Amino acid sequence: MAADVLMAFLPCEVIEYILESDNIKIKDVINFGMTCKHAYRSVTNSNKLWRTKFFQRWSALKETYEKLDKDEYKVSDWMEEFRSCLESRKKLMVELSQMSMNHYKQQELSHSGLENFEPLFRSELGAHPMAYHFLIDELIQLIERPVLECNLTHKHYAYKVIRYLRQCHLADEWAKFLNLPVECQTLEKGAVLVSQWSQPERRVSYPYVASMLDSIADYTKQLIKEKHPTHPILSQSQDIFNQWKEKNISDNQWSSRDTRQVMTALCEVMFDRMLFHGNSEMYYSSENSFIDRVLENRRGIPITLAIVFESAARRLGVRCEAVSFPAHFLLRWKEKYNVPEDEEVESFYIDVFNSGQFLTKNSCPRIGGVSKCPIERYNVHNGATAVEVVQRMANNLEVAGRQRTHLNGRAARLRSALELLHLVRPYDTSTILHLARFYILHQMDLMELVQVLNSIQKNLEVTSRGQANHILQMLQDYERHMKVIPEDDLSPKIRTPAVKYTIGMIMKHRTYDYSCVISGWDKKCEASPEWMNEMGIDELADGANQPFYYLFVDDGSSRYAAQENLIIAPTPKWINHDEVGRYFYKFCGAYYLPNAEKEREYPEDGKVRDQLLGIQQ
Repeated sequence: MAADVLMAFLPCEVIEYILESDNIKIKDVINFGMTCKHAYRSVTNSNKLWRTKFFQRWSALKETYEKLDKDEYKVSDWMEEFRSCLESRKKLMVELSQMSMNHYKQQELSHSGLENFEPLFRSELGAHPMAYHFLIDELIQLIERPVLECNLTHKHYAYKVIRYLRQCHLADEWAKFLNLPVECQTLEKGAVLVSQWSQPERRVSYPYVASMLDSIADYTKQLIKEKHPTHPILSQSQDIFNQWKEKNISDNQWSSRDTRQVMTALCEVMFDRMLFHGNSEMYYSSENSFIDRVLENRRGIPITLAIVFESAARRLGVRCEAVSFPAHFLLRWKEKYNVPEDEEVESFYIDVFNSGQFLTKNSCPRIGGVSKCPIERYNVHNGATAVEVVQRMANNLEVAGRQRTHLNGRAARLRSALELLHLVRPYDTSTILHLARFYILHQMDLMELVQVLNSIQKNLEVTSRGQANHILQMLQDYERHMKVIPEDDLSPKIRTPAVKYTIGMIMKHRTYDYSCVISGWDKKCEASPEWMNEMGIDELADGANQPFYYLFVDDGSSRYAAQENLIIAPTPKWINHDEVGRYFYKFCGAYYLPNAEKEREYPEDGKVRDQLLGIQQ
């Protein structure tokens, strides 16, 4: 009672200070506000308190709000902002909880199947101005939860939804980028967009990438100060450095001698001290194309290392040009750029993949096993624009997406790369053809591509109308074919005594020793005669006339195996397969629990599984 009386006489400022503590949760604040009128006024009238609690609860949003504050988005009522944020997240979880029911049979979801999320994040459809950021934050938090503490099915579909939301947002950002003046289209901004598009589940922001590039430039300035204490760069104002950071520069800002000193220092910092290097062992890994990963890991491929080098050099008042040779990606540097047409200035090519070697037409070696020196046709290639560099990065990601090194998420990576290519080259019929084939393979909606192809046909300036007609015919043939294919049989699968194992059980393969989880079964082999012949099914003891199981394997592959080849795993473990959450909502250590849709398909398996594993109910 004495404490209650004491609190009643405390000034609002003191109460606010106490409630701002990290140890006091928002529920505690609300409960305190309900104790008396004085407490209620203290809580509801404090905008500062609610702002503090907002960022304690959602700390990752602080950078976004700080940036938006500069762009004229102001929050006048933080308690209302808190409430709106919660409401947006609740609506998201309602939609997410229904996705398995609506998309159970689909591996890849069409954009049209996700349009119900549009009113949740588009302000023009009534969503809160910050709803997009609320939803992205909630989805990332869900994806980052440990597998033992989350609903695996919700996590599975969270990946699908976050990719859709990111792509909708970044398509708008790409349009804004294209409308910028060329001097504002920096390579690093284009590279950040590629990284955000391809890694929707990661928090990749431009300020984060820019800060790492700033660090390289600052390190280089420190080295210049040690070696050349009278260099003019040391007396330059921060405002000028900021201008170089934000815009492409037309020429070097220093004399030839001073510029060479900057370049030498930058090469030493990047390649000798920070140890940036080419990733020869994993050249085709997608991570090599993501500027945030390249800056974190300090290894990459020529194009991303070149972007890092150019961005740091620009911050130091030195111009480098990206040159997209067919067989290699280099940077070109000249001592002076703005010279009369009849005056020739020697070009130096910087091979960032090989420790920043400076090459000329006389010193160029054979690079990366290429049969011809990439700069043999001296000064023929123009510098690549940021848009052209993004297009080449998208091409690289398509190549990486087709690699079979990492099977987990391979389809999603390839789709993402193809859709990025389509974004940056919307009327390229070759890209549309590859994307159409992917959509057909995964039985996805083709309407968006049909609309683009119809647009190409109507545009007399586009030269690809013949190819567009060919693709349209292919899509129409596919749609007619799909109309006559019966829908998947969703009737429950009834067990027989011959079916020994159940869905969700963690198994080992007798011959190949891989770990896996059973995602389905057939009473006998239902594969094609060609497959059975290739796999030697007749050589099995029980041949094809035994149960066969659909498996998610720990290496990310999906397989179909005979019952006689499987045993219950003696030491069950988590199976690292991207599709697990599509059918199972919980990992219980020794087995997986099916979600509602999977359980309806195999209604008798739960009881048999418990008996086999000795699980007490």
